[in-house]
Amino acid sequence: MSDQPDRPPATSGGRRMLRRELSTGFRRALGLTALGTLLPGAGLTRTRSRAWGWFLLLTFLGSIATVVVLAATRGVTKVGLVIASNTRYLLILTLVLAVGGLVWCASIIATAVQSRPRRLDRARTRSLAIFTTLMVAVVGGTAYKGAEFALIGRDTVGVIFKASGLKPGQGAKVVNEPDVDPWRDTPRVNILLLGSDAGVGREGTRTDSMIVASTDTKTGRTVLISLPRNLQRVPLPETSKLRAWWPGGVYGIPNCPRQEKEASDACMLNAIWMEVDAFRAQNPGAYPADDEAPGRSEIRDVIGEVLGLKIDHTVVVDLEGFRQLINAMGGVTINVKLGGYDGKTPIPYGPLTANGTYAHAFDKPGPMKMNGYQALWYARSRAADDDYNRMSRQRCVVQAVVNQVSPTAMLGQYAEIARIARENIYTDIPAENLPAFVELVERIQKAGKYVSVGIDPTHGINTGNPDYDKIRTIVQQAITPPAPKPRSTSTTGGQQTPTRTPAPGTTTTPTTDPADVDPCA
Repeated sequence: MSDQPDRPPATSGGRRMLRRELSTGFRRALGLTALGTLLPGAGLTRTRSRAWGWFLLLTFLGSIATVVVLAATRGVTKVGLVIASNTRYLLILTLVLAVGGLVWCASIIATAVQSRPRRLDRARTRSLAIFTTLMVAVVGGTAYKGAEFALIGRDTVGVIFKASGLKPGQGAKVVNEPDVDPWRDTPRVNILLLGSDAGVGREGTRTDSMIVASTDTKTGRTVLISLPRNLQRVPLPETSKLRAWWPGGVYGIPNCPRQEKEASDACMLNAIWMEVDAFRAQNPGAYPADDEAPGRSEIRDVIGEVLGLKIDHTVVVDLEGFRQLINAMGGVTINVKLGGYDGKTPIPYGPLTANGTYAHAFDKPGPMKMNGYQALWYARSRAADDDYNRMSRQRCVVQAVVNQVSPTAMLGQYAEIARIARENIYTDIPAENLPAFVELVERIQKAGKYVSVGIDPTHGINTGNPDYDKIRTIVQQAITPPAPKPRSTSTTGGQQTPTRTPAPGTTTTPTTDPADVDPCA
C-alpha cells in the first residue's frame, strides 16, 4: 500500500473532491486507531481484517464481563487478593498482560495501516504515524507496567508470605471456600507484632516492641497487649531448647547473667532472640537446619507462655521498614498524648543538637498527621517518661495504623510497598490466607473497639519478679467479651417484672466493655 498520492484530477472540482476525500479518510483513520486503542480490535472491525477485529473485541469484552461478575459476586478486594496472593495466578497474569499487550499493540498498528487512504499526502501520513506510535506507547507501556507489577507481586508473595516456622497445630484455621465465613471455625486469632532494632551498629536482634493483637473474629473486638522489654524471670515452654541452660524452666534463674555474658540487658524478655543465637552458636545441631531464625520461634513461644495464649502468627517489622510503610500510607493521624508522670511534658524527638537537646518535640496534645519519621519517634521515644508510657504510645500507633490503612488506596504504591515488605517484614501468615486476614482487618475497623492492656506496674505487675498467674488472669479478663447489659424492668400486662439478680457470693461477667473507654482518643 503506497503512501504516495495518485495523479490528481485535471479539473478544479475534482481536486476539491479529492481533498475532501483525503480529509475524511484521514479523520476516519485517526478515529479507528483511537477506537482500537480504547477497545482492542474495535478499529479492525471496520477494515478488511474485521474477523480478527471481532475476535479480539469479543475476547476482551468477555474477559471484562467475567471480571465484573466475579467482582460483583465475590467483592473487588477479595478477587484482587486471591490473585495477588497466589504465585501461579500472578504468573498467568504476567503472561496474559505481556502477550495481550503485544497483540493489542499489533492491532492498533494494523488498524492505522488498513484504514489509511491510499492517496494520503506525506504530512498527514506522518501525523497518522506519530499518533499511532503514541497510542502504541500508551497501551504497551501500561501492559509492561502491569506485567512488571505482577512479577513484583509474585516475588513478594514468594519471599514474605510463607508458612515457615509454624509448628504442627500452630497457625489460624481459615476456611478458604466461596461464600463461607473464613473465620467460621476460629473464634479468636492472636498475632504477635515484633518491632526489631537489628541493623548497622547493633549487635543481634532485640525485640524492644512486643505487642499481641488478640481479635474476636466475629465482632472485630481487639485486645492489644504490650509486654515490657525488661520483663524478667520469664517461663520457658517445655519444648524450649534454652532449658538446657536453664533446666528449671525460668530464664535467668538461678544464674543470670551467666558468667560469659556481660550484657546489661541479660535475662530480659527482649534478649531471648539473642540468647537463642548464642545457644545455637555453641550447639549447632540444636535447631533444625531449615529454621532460619530460631530466635523468632522461641520469642513467640515464650510470649505465648507468659500470656497463657496460643500465638497463631508472628509479624516482625524492622524499625526502618515501619518508617517507610507509614510514608507509603501517606502518613498516619495520631492523637498525641504528652509525656511525663504529669502528662504535660513535651516528648522530644529528632537529632541531638550541639547543646545535647533534641531538635524537635511533640508539644501540643491532640490529633497530628505524622510521617514515618515522626510516628517512629512517637512510638520509640522515652526521653520524657519511661518504658510503660512508651508501650502505651506504641499500642496507640498500632491502633491508628489498623484503623486508617486502606488496601485499595495503597495499591497506588504497590511496587514501593512490595519492596519495603521484602526488605523489612517477616510473617508466617500463608499467602492463601491473605484474603481472610484482609476481611478480618475490615471487621476490626468496622467494630472500632480496642482494649489496651500493658503488663506493667499500673496493673500491679513487678517486672523484676512478675506474678505470671496474675498476668494470665489480666489477659483472660481483657479478652473475655462483656456480658449483655441486663434489662432493668419489663412491663407485661401492666405489671413490672424485675430483672433477676445473681445469688449472693456468685461472680458475674462485667457488663461494661473496657473498649468503650479509648485511651488513645
